[in-house]
Parts: sequence; C-alpha cells; structure tokens
Amino acid sequence: MAAAVAPTDQGPLAGLRIVESTAFIAAPLATMSLAALGAEVIRLDPSEGGLDHQRWPLSQEGASLYWTMLNRGKKSVTLDLRTEEGREAAARLVCEGDGIFVTNLPARGALAPEALLDRRQDVIVVTLDGSPDGATAIDYTVHAACGAAQMAGPAGLDSPVNNAVPFWDVIAGRTLAMGLLAAELERRRTGRGQHVALSLSDIAMETMANVGILPEAELSGEARPRQENWVYGSFGRDFETRCGRRFMLATVTGKQWRALLSATGLGTAMDRIGEAFGAPLDDDAERFRARHAIAALVQDWAGARDLTQIADAFAGTSVCWSPYRDAAQLLAEDARASPRNPMFARQAHPGVPPVLTPRTPLRLSAHPRLAAARAPDLGADTASVLGPLDTAGKEADP
Repeated sequence: MAAAVAPTDQGPLAGLRIVESTAFIAAPLATMSLAALGAEVIRLDPSEGGLDHQRWPLSQEGASLYWTMLNRGKKSVTLDLRTEEGREAAARLVCEGDGIFVTNLPARGALAPEALLDRRQDVIVVTLDGSPDGATAIDYTVHAACGAAQMAGPAGLDSPVNNAVPFWDVIAGRTLAMGLLAAELERRRTGRGQHVALSLSDIAMETMANVGILPEAELSGEARPRQENWVYGSFGRDFETRCGRRFMLATVTGKQWRALLSATGLGTAMDRIGEAFGAPLDDDAERFRARHAIAALVQDWAGARDLTQIADAFAGTSVCWSPYRDAAQLLAEDARASPRNPMFARQAHPGVPPVLTPRTPLRLSAHPRLAAARAPDLGADTASVLGPLDTAGKEADP
C-alpha cells in the first residue's frame, strides 16, 4: 500500500524546535539539514553577524553565499552570547522550548552543557569540537592528519593534496544531525536528555577505518601508495577523448564490465589480455592486476572519439562513467544541476539574486512537496522569538 501523503509541506520534523549557535560548515549544515525536513531552527548571532556572515564567496551585492546556503530555512535572532545576560536569554529559549541546543562555539555559563542539563534534565545538547584531545582542528588539518592527503595525486608527487570540497565537514554535519535525532528518539522513549558530543577528527579517523585503509596500514606496516586516478582494487581511471575532454570510467561490478565491453566492442581484445595474465577478467582483483593493459585498450578507443560520440556509445547502458567538469561546465551541461532536477528551484535570498537552491536531497513519499527554503535576513526573527520570553519574564515577576 502506498504511504499516505501529508496534507501540508511542513516535513516530518515539523514541530521540533532547535536552537543553535554555530559557525563554519559542519554544525550549521547539520541544523540546515534538519530545517529542510521541517524542523524550526533558530539561529543565534551577534547583531553584527557571526564569524561567517561575510565569509567568501560573496554575491555581487556583497552577501556571503557561504552563510546564505548553510542557513536556509532557519530563523535568525540577534543575541549577544558574549554576555551573561545573552547566555541566560538563550538558555531560557532552549529550556522553555523543545530543549535542544546545537553549538560548535565555546559554551559558557548558562549555555554550558552541564548547566543546561541541570536546568532541565531532558535537554539535548549537541556539540562539535576539533579533536577529542582538545586540539583545534578544521577540515583542512583533519585531512592532513588522517593520511588521505598523501594518497591523492600523481605517483611521483612529493607534496600532499588538499580536498577542494570540505568532505569531512559535510560528513560531520550529517553525523551531528543523526546524533541529534537519535537522542530525540531516546528522549521520547525514556524522557532522558543527554549531551551528544562529536569531534571532527574522529569523523576522519573513523572513515579511514571504515573503508579499510587504516587496518590495511596496521596489518601491512605500510601506507597505501598514491593511486593517481585509478580505482583501487578494481578497474577504473580517467581517459582523454579526441576533443581533449577527459572522463572517469569505473567497473566495480560484473554488469558494468560487460556493459563496457559491449559498448566499446573490446570483448575479444580483453579476452586476450585475460589469457596473457592467466585468468579471465571476470572479477575485480584480476581487472586491477591487468589494469594497465586494459587501460591502454580503452584509451585507444576513447582517443579516437569525441566526448559526444562516447556519450552516445554509453547512453542507455550500464557503463559507469562521467565527463570531468568544472562548476561552470556542470551548470551548462548537466540537467541534474538545473531546475529540471526536482531537488532544485531558483530562489532569491537576502542580497543574492535567484540562484539554484536545493531542497532536501531525501525523497520522502509522505512529503513530496517540500520546497527549497530561503535564507533569513540577519536578526529578522528577533522580536517574534524573544518577545514571548520577555513577556513570560514579566508575568513571572511578583
């Protein structure tokens, strides 16, 4: 039976209020992800804006695209948390609401996790720090520490390679959101609150263990060498076309391998490579072992064709491939980065003309009409959010 569709577009987290004091990427991404699912997220900033309010890149009007895109769908309240009065007001906002607070900034006084839990036993405090040993860390330094920077780039390269996209922050943000929802689910079952803490460096260390890189080094005593653009343990690499464009190709399943042979007509030649290596190329390990010989054949085939011809040859098949693109080429060539993708709508934001703005990438059958949200004006919700606190305080006076 099909799932019932909600009568509104509020989302599955409608009615859940979260208060945040965050900066950089991971923590605001966590709360923005929850706002996209319907949570009411109240962002606290000083009146001049927080650390990221003018962070690059900027729109032509001077608005931070970084801040804008990480704070979509939130309410904005200006409150000076550098003062005890501001921290007390924020603590009341947390504890007189749904009792959920997210931060990756220093939380002192009334906003310290233990203070909030003393004030309300079922409060949920979610915090992010750099490292469990107390060291400062951001995505770039975590990437440097975990070994990944020494695995990327050409085989003869002596220097490390940074990520252009802060993937550790992104993973940490989604993990924070998962931790918050896990604590909320437990609170609904038990009535118990808790402090959920995460360190950015632990995200990288856990990931390196999860994908086998850390135990591989531990058991072998050696670090995995740079693989250039090869897919480790299977067959995959970048190839250049006749027109000078490059594309990535990977065959990590038998179905993908057979589709490649069919689309390129290289089946007989690949059988000869298998005979030369003493084993058919039916599994990942054998294809990896013969990767250089396989790649030479594929490069000859690709180098005789333009990218459009290769796209035509692979269209409608199970070949796993993609052209390499920069961001401008992505916008010009790929319908997935356009309003033709239902995830995107062109949305104007404060100081930002209409740009592609995603809704949640989750496709929920009960909430098919969730919309892409606008970023707030700094402080636009201060009066409506803090006003009830002032009223409550006055009503409590003798």
